[in-house]
Amino acid sequence: MKKLLIAISVSFAGLMLLAGCKGNQADLNNTPKKSNNSSQKLDQLLSPAEKKVPADDSSNQSSLISQFYQSGGRWHWKLSSSQSGTIDDSQVNSLKSTGTKYVYQLKLKSHQNKHYTLKFNWINGGHQAYTIDSNYHNFHANFILADANQRTDAWQDGAPQVLQGTWATAYTTTGSSQTPYTKRFLMITESTTSSVTNQYDQNHRLYNSSTDLNNDQVSYQLAGQDTYLLKSYSSGHTPTVYQLTLLSSNQIRVSGLTSTPLTLSKSATMPTTDQNSNSTTRSQSSAANSSSSSSQAATTSSHSAQLTDQQLVNWVWPEVKALYPNTNVQSTDFTYLPQKRAGMLYLDVLENHSATIFKNHQVDPNTNPKVASFRVNSTGQLEEMNPTTGNWTVVSDTYGG
Repeated sequence: MKKLLIAISVSFAGLMLLAGCKGNQADLNNTPKKSNNSSQKLDQLLSPAEKKVPADDSSNQSSLISQFYQSGGRWHWKLSSSQSGTIDDSQVNSLKSTGTKYVYQLKLKSHQNKHYTLKFNWINGGHQAYTIDSNYHNFHANFILADANQRTDAWQDGAPQVLQGTWATAYTTTGSSQTPYTKRFLMITESTTSSVTNQYDQNHRLYNSSTDLNNDQVSYQLAGQDTYLLKSYSSGHTPTVYQLTLLSSNQIRVSGLTSTPLTLSKSATMPTTDQNSNSTTRSQSSAANSSSSSSQAATTSSHSAQLTDQQLVNWVWPEVKALYPNTNVQSTDFTYLPQKRAGMLYLDVLENHSATIFKNHQVDPNTNPKVASFRVNSTGQLEEMNPTTGNWTVVSDTYGG
């Protein structure tokens, strides 16, 4: 009986030990998953920022140098100064989203064992430039990865002629029933960059436009064969940096416009369709218009305000072609930026200085490529803006496409 009790006790202890081991094994299996998940997020966020980069001049902190690096399986952030050497060397403990797109909060421990947080932001989600906001170190600064070589002469003023113009993505689906399609536009001039996102309905009619940025102080540097880095600044002195690769004379691949690279084409439209001479009525017929019924006017307005990008280009093309009476220009020799503002359709028309017709006529590629601006007013008429006065004049009463 005594031996039996001893055997039972030993067996029970063995089972408890085995259960404990399995429990510990389960904990070990679960813990790394959480740790690995956090580590992977930190790797994705910080791996592109391992270069030692000086603060951009716009930050008024140009003596500061930022670098993220890994040591002992942990991420660290080193802040130093060209005058004072190392200011801080902190360990990154965790990150979380702030709820603002592309902005994350990092929790760190300084080399003086001080726990603090800072905000980290990949500008536009692209891995070309980032912003750090640290209350602990009392600074807000921007860092451009291309400045890692610390060559002040690397950036050249202006934008290369081959990049100038209006570039657009193809229609992409959004999953929205109201605006199932979207297109992004990037307009580059000698001294400015601007980005616009257009939303379209199921018939590809422009529903809404939002301006993502309007920047100036443009400069660039060559980053490889047919690859450029383009830098510009917002009014708040935040830099936007794009990496642009020429795929052809009319197509580029852009990194830094969104979190993923995009392919854009220079001519966003097909050649215009010929319009019947009766399809557009010039503004001299205003007397006849005044006698039209209000219901007819409302129908015209509604129809004209719901044009596709191509239809809008078709409508303005006779007006644009008339500006070149001695030159056989085609609609594909221009680029177009459609927008919808305050319920009205707008269209900017720009010369494509890479087009053969303008090269053959030796057009200065550094001149402003903007040719004309048009809009469809609240009564459905096409207006053109006087570039000197800014006033709008009706040039066509109805769209007849």
